[in-house]
Amino acid sequence: MGEPSSVSIVMRDIELSVRIGEHAWEKHDAQRLRLDLTLRFGLRDYNERHGGYVNYDPLRAFVKAMEDRPRTERIETLARDIIAACFELTPAERVELTIMKPDIFPEMKGVGLRYDVARADFST
Repeated sequence: MGEPSSVSIVMRDIELSVRIGEHAWEKHDAQRLRLDLTLRFGLRDYNERHGGYVNYDPLRAFVKAMEDRPRTERIETLARDIIAACFELTPAERVELTIMKPDIFPEMKGVGLRYDVARADFST
């Protein structure tokens, strides 16, 4: 028997301009960030309890508003705040987040982090 059936809300290729970084050369201008975000729900719960609909627009607005935040030292801080918002603004059971700095090093397309977090395991 495999994993239970699920449905996901997927937000792909989100591009933001944020003030982030702990290196001296990162502290002057905003940098591009790329995000992929997946919110996973149990299929039965999604259909029966949530009527087959979850409004993701408040989460989209939260993510977009990150461009207006003061400078943040670490990408981990932004990731934690995004994951927290996912659980606060939606009934998601699990969140997958990839957060990348695409312009940080010339020899690669980007560097970042990937999270796969169950609601039960997350604490702020």
